[in-house]
Amino acid sequence: MVCTGNICRSPMAAGLLRHRLPPALQGRVVVNSAGTHALHGHQAEPLAVKTMAAAGIDIRDHRARHITREMVRQADLILAMEQAHLETIQQMLGWNKDHAQLLMNFNPLAHGPEIEDPYTGPLSAYRTCLQTLEPCIEGVIAHLKARLLSVAETDATG
Repeated sequence: MVCTGNICRSPMAAGLLRHRLPPALQGRVVVNSAGTHALHGHQAEPLAVKTMAAAGIDIRDHRARHITREMVRQADLILAMEQAHLETIQQMLGWNKDHAQLLMNFNPLAHGPEIEDPYTGPLSAYRTCLQTLEPCIEGVIAHLKARLLSVAETDATG
């Protein structure tokens, strides 16, 4: 998960995905987050922590980090919150751009391509962000199930 400062959207999205990951995918999927202009070492925004805690998800231990070429090269799927983040990632990828895309692409009912940044906004902005993230994360889980579980079944049957 990639956003700008790695203190709001991407830690919220990563926390939500970890929380909702079905048992069949746990241990097979590693979820991380980073920022294109990360406030390295900073904790998640207090209102992001509060919003996620209300949803039963603890992101208090999150520490922001800046995305690197190595992270980008090692990831199988990179999900960006905004087009600008996607462009930064694609520049790092160079030739293989297939596994980087906008997180909003996983929401079939999306009203736009980007997930709005709640940073410096009121608590309601963080709640709205979480509401926007939820169907995207469900779409990511469906994608991962189709991709990883069908591969496992194919491998098991030969």
